[in-house]
Amino acid sequence: MGFLPIFIALFGLILLYSLFTYNQIKPKKAAWNLVIDEMAKLSRNRKDIILNHDRQHENSPLSEVAKELMKTSTDRFQSFRKENELIAKTNEAATSLGTEHQGLKDEIMSLNKSQEANLQKLESKTGQYNAFIQKSPTKVIASVFGFRPF
Repeated sequence: MGFLPIFIALFGLILLYSLFTYNQIKPKKAAWNLVIDEMAKLSRNRKDIILNHDRQHENSPLSEVAKELMKTSTDRFQSFRKENELIAKTNEAATSLGTEHQGLKDEIMSLNKSQEANLQKLESKTGQYNAFIQKSPTKVIASVFGFRPF
């Protein structure tokens, strides 16, 4: 009976640590998933606005951006680089709109500004998440429960 209580106590300690770590990882992942969902909503709004404008006004400055948006299969976040490129192209095209489309221009610029803020928030949240699951004992628990770096 000598070592059995020690093994049971160690197993209990490992189990408690695993549950504790799991419950710290899960909210961190949920936080960046919320940001991605918000970004998808903004992307959908921006895409709808640009495509509707393109349907109504052929050969507008937004036509190139509209063609690119039609090629994308999803509104979900794909990469920081792609999103930054799309924001830059959209801003450039929006600034080319005439004064008769000032409301549209302002709306697109506002959506892009919100998207840039969400990109920064996503970068921060994923950085915290990645740093947390890369630490030595947490890395093992994260891999057991299927958490991967973003």
